[in-house]
Amino acid sequence: MPNSTARKYKMKTNVKKTKVMKISRKGCGKIDIYVNGERIEQVTKFKYLGALLTEDGKYDVEIRSRLAMAKDAFNKSKELLSRRINIDTKKIVMKALV
Repeated sequence: MPNSTARKYKMKTNVKKTKVMKISRKGCGKIDIYVNGERIEQVTKFKYLGALLTEDGKYDVEIRSRLAMAKDAFNKSKELLSRRINIDTKKIVMKALV
């Protein structure tokens, strides 16, 4: 049991912060994992190291999210380019963005 190994090294599992997710192309299945008699919450999506993971294993949501962030960043730079800036400087900024 992983929990007994954790206790051996005086480590504690925070059940309220711990989540579990089953990733499968066939669809979701219910997982019952208990630590110290408390059930760990099962989630359908999870943000890990900045990437959004979903239970179906597809990255559609992650790709849409990243595209939205890129569009937002580009729209913020439009304000910079609309100011009175030398055309050569604008070209440099556009090349860097693209």
